[in-house]
Amino acid sequence: MNDPIAQTDSSKESRRIINAIKERDVHMRPRRYFMLRAALIAVAAFLLFLILLYMVSFIIYALHEDGAWFAADYGISGWSLLLGAIPWGLLIFAFILLLLLANLLRHYTFVSHQPLFYLLFAFIVIITLGGFFLAATALHPDLSQYSAANVPFLGNFYEYETAFPASVHRGVITSFTDGGFTITDDVGITSSVVAATGVVFIQDFHVGDVVLVFGTRNASGTISAFGIQRIGIATSTPTSSAPASPVLP
Repeated sequence: MNDPIAQTDSSKESRRIINAIKERDVHMRPRRYFMLRAALIAVAAFLLFLILLYMVSFIIYALHEDGAWFAADYGISGWSLLLGAIPWGLLIFAFILLLLLANLLRHYTFVSHQPLFYLLFAFIVIITLGGFFLAATALHPDLSQYSAANVPFLGNFYEYETAFPASVHRGVITSFTDGGFTITDDVGITSSVVAATGVVFIQDFHVGDVVLVFGTRNASGTISAFGIQRIGIATSTPTSSAPASPVLP
């Protein structure tokens, strides 16, 4: 059964279009205009997608390189360290680019009919998974090395974003003490490490382990650690007369 209201609305719309044509308010555009417009939208969307992949993968790579990514395994203090190490400016900029990408793609019919929330959620999942994949490749290490020698600005950017936060200390265990152990970092500085108040470490460590120590350094230079993460074994270890026994049982 025909709907009289719908027919009335359709008739009004038809008259409006006819009147606009008569008044020359409607301009005909050649087909190539729409083809060029669609091509430009597709290229812009693709470039935005690549930029987003790069930015998200860089954020993940930087958090791995500066050690903050591993801090989340150590409770509230670890999560606080991780959240503080996230480059929020880059993350907010990436979200703005994501909104621009979603707005561009809404020019396509198969996208425009989807709710914006679902569209953003799908993009976030795809870009995040792609970011983890790219972060695991040699892309960023290679770019970091190349830019350090050829593109000073980008090299400084990589160096700044991957620098260890104040509460992350990387070094090689060189000896054990009664209350902890000592580590030596890449530039030869030795630091004492003890467990923070109320913290007990059950993992066994040995001389030669390369570790990330999460904690604050006091005025005497001792690091009060709330977490320790083994990340490897040193290829060469300074000689130590201390026993290579487990620390902080």
